[in-house]
Amino acid sequence: MSKNKVTFTHILKIFFLCGLVVMVNFAYVTSFFVIFGSQMEDVESGVNNYDAYINLLPIISASSFVLADFLQMARFFRKKNVEVVSDSLKFSFIQTLITLSAKDLFEQRAFPRSVIVLSFVVLIIYIFMWQMICMVISRRVFETGSLVIIGSNVATMNEVKAKIQPSLKSVDLDFSRLVRYSDKRAVRAVIRSNVEIFLCPDVPEDVKSDIILACAKYDTVVYVVPQFYEISLYKSKIIYLNDLMVMIMDRMGLTFEQRTFKRLLDIFVSVIALIVSAPILLICALLIKAEDGGPVFFKQERLTINNKPYYIYKLRSMRVNAEDYTGAVISGKNDPRVTKIGKFLRRSKIDEIPQFINVLKGEMSVVGPRSERPEFVETYEKKIPGYSQRFAVKAGITGLAQIAGNYDTTAQDKLRYDLLYIKNYSILQDIKIIFLTVRAIFTPHLYNQSFEENRETVVSTDSTLIHHEET
Repeated sequence: MSKNKVTFTHILKIFFLCGLVVMVNFAYVTSFFVIFGSQMEDVESGVNNYDAYINLLPIISASSFVLADFLQMARFFRKKNVEVVSDSLKFSFIQTLITLSAKDLFEQRAFPRSVIVLSFVVLIIYIFMWQMICMVISRRVFETGSLVIIGSNVATMNEVKAKIQPSLKSVDLDFSRLVRYSDKRAVRAVIRSNVEIFLCPDVPEDVKSDIILACAKYDTVVYVVPQFYEISLYKSKIIYLNDLMVMIMDRMGLTFEQRTFKRLLDIFVSVIALIVSAPILLICALLIKAEDGGPVFFKQERLTINNKPYYIYKLRSMRVNAEDYTGAVISGKNDPRVTKIGKFLRRSKIDEIPQFINVLKGEMSVVGPRSERPEFVETYEKKIPGYSQRFAVKAGITGLAQIAGNYDTTAQDKLRYDLLYIKNYSILQDIKIIFLTVRAIFTPHLYNQSFEENRETVVSTDSTLIHHEET
């Protein structure tokens, strides 16, 4: 099929962009109506404010179309609801700034600021609703996709299948079959068929490159688990040395300005969190003490920025001396070491609150890579390439790996998120992760495996290298 042929996807994008322009203008009209009533003008002053809006209507319409296209809001493929909310907020904020600037630039000062401020809120609602409508249309028109997993052997591919299966429904995908990358004929057939491909991490680099190039040729969607050097190149600056294009892999870590603003945010959030949670901490402390008479707080040595040791503080959620019974085993479903009140503390994340004391002391940050025990770090650094790079920033109470993963997500998978967080750092990203952490508290999926399954894993020899929590 010719790539130049107009498809329903193209028509839907144009329909969305044109409808979005209508929604933007409707938001301003709604705001005028709310503030001035059906007359759309300030009766007391006699100034026709609505005419100023009409004069700016071409500018508002054109900027809305271009901005929506720039933010790629018309792409509904595998789009999630949280992305819709994020796009609505970004679009409404930028569009409001554009309108304010155009108001002064084109001398339409009769356009009331009160209308523009109100329209910001109305814009968020209208744009969100319009995106959701178009997403529903897109999902109704396009059939659920089929996913083929390509890897080295059946065992590895089944592990990947089990890991991604719970998320397939949310992105409108159904599992199709497993294909070994060594079966070149089957791989070629899959690439040319109307399916989507997931490449397992164990596919060799040269084979992965060939498959990706073939997928590009046949417009086949492919999912790739990035290697650590690939994450390091994320958003890298491109320069040209004569006729040679070069990507600069900059140092991992934050600039002086970023560290300063991050520290200010840490102090502000920690003070508020400790003040607000003080009554909750007191009640939980009494319940912990009443259950088994053991200590309220759990204290353990962890590592933060530059592998600097410190002691982390948490509310105790396991039995006293839990490792004496089971050894160092990651927590999982039906963990017998977790106390009754501990299950609630972990589920609600209340056990994490004392770490804000660590943040105030400057040992941790609110957002950052999860802190880890020295003995496990020593093992991880030997086994996992790039693991030491996560210590370019302070350890965090929450982080990208925490909102995207579970308690027992493997160290390799968490490292991918940690490195992406560091490479893509911004104060806005920290704020976004904080809000998503609140949402994650109400997410029912906490563990990938049961406690007994995790118990079979031996830390010193396990190739997947588990992430260890409280014990």
